[in-house]
Amino acid sequence: MKNMRVITLACSSLVLSAALSAPSYAEHHETATAHTTTTSQAMTGDESSKLERQASDAWREGKLDTIYLFNRHLNNFTIDPEVRGNSVVLTGKVESEVDKELAEQIAKGVDGITQVSNRLMVVSSDEARRTSSDGGRTFSDKVEDSTLTAEVKTKLLANGETGGLSIHVDTVARTVTLTGDVKSAAEKDLAEEITKQVDGVQAVNNQLQVKG
Repeated sequence: MKNMRVITLACSSLVLSAALSAPSYAEHHETATAHTTTTSQAMTGDESSKLERQASDAWREGKLDTIYLFNRHLNNFTIDPEVRGNSVVLTGKVESEVDKELAEQIAKGVDGITQVSNRLMVVSSDEARRTSSDGGRTFSDKVEDSTLTAEVKTKLLANGETGGLSIHVDTVARTVTLTGDVKSAAEKDLAEEITKQVDGVQAVNNQLQVKG
């Protein structure tokens, strides 16, 4: 019953997001920004601005993930948006040039996005759907995974000791994979611990690389 309640709440929140209002992600964005503002009081202006930009980028990524998930033409495909400022890079696979163009136009429609690097690969229908089948996950499973990804990103960004957008988050069947570069083993361990504390996460695959 608890899982059904979580899924129901996630669906309700994300359906509104798909209509481009994205209240769930907007709320996360506001929360992350509030934490960022508090953390950055002792920082320089440049450092504070950088954290605010990271929060904005994470919010736009979450919004795009949600829109693609609820678009009936694209929700069977794997499309991974990566936002940096006013630019977004789209990677993944779709089954036609029409789908590829649709994904690009949707990205351009997100407030603040002015440049789209469309690196989506057009493959056969069978290959595209086999790649994105995720072991037969249901639509509710995808919604829950998308919600967990958004929450983990928000919490990592809000914590002043973790690297924000330098950590990439991907969730499949409630198992969260962390990739990217961090500055120390302590930061790597902290990112994993923060992820484990998110309600609904069943396992963490920590592939973060420590870079001096």
